[in-house]
Amino acid sequence: MSRPVTLPLLLALALVVLVPTAATAEATPVTKATAVVPTPLSAAPAARVERAPRTAEEKALRAVEDDGRAQVEALVKSMQGLQDGPALRALQRKVEEVKQAQEVQFLQVKVRFARERGDLAAAQEAQRMIDFILNPPKPVAAPALRQQPEKQVKEGGRP
Repeated sequence: MSRPVTLPLLLALALVVLVPTAATAEATPVTKATAVVPTPLSAAPAARVERAPRTAEEKALRAVEDDGRAQVEALVKSMQGLQDGPALRALQRKVEEVKQAQEVQFLQVKVRFARERGDLAAAQEAQRMIDFILNPPKPVAAPALRQQPEKQVKEGGRP
């Protein structure tokens, strides 16, 4: 046997010895089939699984999220039953403001903890995002299509 053939044969032998086949593996017998009953779409939503925060940063971020969520939920409750009008639109704007303020607070917490642990790149990125939220770039309007004044063409010449 040549040397290049020996290595693949050894690998194949190792696979046969180490990996059990379906014929040798014990199968678990199925004793009883159970029907799957679909749940209606109107069923109550699944309970939210809460994981306890482990670090001070996670606790601070969770507090910002919970505070913002509570404020938004209170505003949404006050919106219920209102007809479309200035009062409803004012509450909708307030919800947007609360969400934006929560996002800025969340990023400020991230900046603070990133600086504390010496992760200046993450702190700068979060600060850049805060600046972008508070001072969004002004939209650039497309140049207006204006008519070029027609140039008079001289006889036999170019314009």
